Amino acid sequence: MKKFKNLLESFLSILRDNQAKIVAVIAMVFFCLPAFAAADPFAGATSTISGYADSVKKLLYAIAAIIALVGAFNVYHKMTNGDQDVKKTIMLTLGGCIAMLALSEALPAFFGTTV
Repeated sequence: MKKFKNLLESFLSILRDNQAKIVAVIAMVFFCLPAFAAADPFAGATSTISGYADSVKKLLYAIAAIIALVGAFNVYHKMTNGDQDVKKTIMLTLGGCIAMLALSEALPAFFGTTV
């Protein structure tokens, strides 16, 4: 009980010492709250991100094409040199292309847009 009393007394002394600061913070919160409620920052951010969805989708298609070209060159090079891991290279290339294509199709669903 004594610890609780000491804790309560220290809390009340902090409140007395910093009373002006606490009142100022509470006043700022209540006066600024309507300004934050009036401005809808999420609507602006959502429309901006939705505008970039088509460009990002095309970028992911371009990355998939580059992966396919570089992978095809690697497969050809390994086949001509007689390397044993040609299947591994083919699977990695196909996996990269499929991943990029899947990401480009999932992007509009993730941001809630229809492209």
